Amino acid sequence: MGDGNMGGSEGTHQDSSQPLITDYKLELFPPPCVPGAPTWSARASLAGDIEAVLPYLNARLEGAEYEPGAKVLIWKDQGYKYAFRCREIKAGPAQDREEAQRLVDRAVALANKIWSERERCEPRHEKRSAPNLMQIYRLLPRTNCGECGFGTCMAFAAGLREGDAEPASCPVLEQPAYGENRRKLLEMLGVGGG
Repeated sequence: MGDGNMGGSEGTHQDSSQPLITDYKLELFPPPCVPGAPTWSARASLAGDIEAVLPYLNARLEGAEYEPGAKVLIWKDQGYKYAFRCREIKAGPAQDREEAQRLVDRAVALANKIWSERERCEPRHEKRSAPNLMQIYRLLPRTNCGECGFGTCMAFAAGLREGDAEPASCPVLEQPAYGENRRKLLEMLGVGGG
């Protein structure tokens, strides 16, 4: 774990033209509780503290979960999971070191981009949790038609919660009779017009 002092106190006092994250050390490790797994997780130990960007990430990343007391933001996108903490970023699953490097580079670039645009964004300091699976399911048509690509509406609800599906994938939900449910679902998932 501990790599010693890496120096730097970049973060809260930088101007918007300077990147928040300028240096990190990449480590790979197997997923916890899955010995012999074919995938890896990546951890970037950061040279500076990035706590100041967490509320901006919370405001900009759809579907993120934010716990201000623990100073952690979890975001799932395209089948990957990212965890942003004060002095580290974790990402996974990765098939190899090159993919792990790409995931961490993406997370670092995203944090730096959002930090550089912070003056055009209102930070969101309140806690945000992933929606409850049953709440999502209750808003779906529950026809189990499979037109969304999932075998059941419950599986589709899980895909929506994990960020592996989009509400627009359900043609039944697009019908006028489900307009209010669709609006509530988009609001719950933090996507759409707002």
